[in-house]
Amino acid sequence: MRNIKSRDLATAAMIATLYSVLVYVFNPISFQMIQIRVANSLMGLVPILGVPAIIGIVIGVFIANLASPLGFIDLLSVAPTFIGLTIIYRLRGYSVMLGLLIYSIILGAWVSFMLWYVFKIPYIECFIYVTTGIAIATAGLGYLVYRTFRRVMGGFKL
Repeated sequence: MRNIKSRDLATAAMIATLYSVLVYVFNPISFQMIQIRVANSLMGLVPILGVPAIIGIVIGVFIANLASPLGFIDLLSVAPTFIGLTIIYRLRGYSVMLGLLIYSIILGAWVSFMLWYVFKIPYIECFIYVTTGIAIATAGLGYLVYRTFRRVMGGFKL
């Protein structure tokens, strides 16, 4: 079993905090059918920071979704989030963008299901809107975060 370092715990805690704060600050565009969850830009840190980023984002999603208008069901979003983040991490050596897009599709399908289940919004229409918003935040902003962080941190050992 891998030893957990203080730095890893601090990284996970900072990312969890940042994720949940971004969702609360941008609450009006973080939930519902038309959403661009700015906090999803943090997915771009997963290929660089690895497991601490995954843990931090999963915890951040749980905390942020406590304020969800969908109720308890949205707390289950940690499962598809974890799966999607694991895919991003596994694909980091092949294509970061592909991992971010796959994450967007997985979460788009899940969020659309929840919106259909709770509010009876037509699934296909919802999937198109939700996945587009998630892709803008994750593949668009997230890739920008990835490129910027990689460039800035390029000379430093993480």
